[in-house]
Amino acid sequence: MPYCPNCGDRVKDVHHYCGSCGQALSEIAESENDPPMAVDREGFLSLRSLSYVNDLLNGEQELDRDSVSYTQLSREVSAAFADFARLAMVKELDLLQLWAAGSSSTALDTPVEDMNSNQFRDWLAAIGLSRTLRMYDESLYTKFEDDFNERLQKLLEIAREELDS
Repeated sequence: MPYCPNCGDRVKDVHHYCGSCGQALSEIAESENDPPMAVDREGFLSLRSLSYVNDLLNGEQELDRDSVSYTQLSREVSAAFADFARLAMVKELDLLQLWAAGSSSTALDTPVEDMNSNQFRDWLAAIGLSRTLRMYDESLYTKFEDDFNERLQKLLEIAREELDS
């Protein structure tokens, strides 16, 4: 009988999602050593946490810090911070350059309804960067977002001048 790659519980061959944790299953494995693969998705949130966040955004759920979904989300965010700590240890790595290298230059100039999936992902990444700074400021009572936005505006002006010349 196959096993869930997320929680390790047994799943049946006919299941598309784990009955214990909700993990999406794309291929069913034959043994514990060959677990099913999760549905391919970019991002650090599991499908379960992404569904929880979407339910919060849509008003279908209230934020419940005692829920299993909140605990799972907390673990995933903690793991993401640990990954960012590893990135921060590489002295030559510039986070904005790293993000810009993998993003489309047309994403921010395209109306959302006309975006393809890559442009939409890049647009979400830009929004995410900005909102992460806001969450940081709200959590620690700082004004880093304002300083960052001023610096970003200066960089955009320089980039536009370079592109125009």
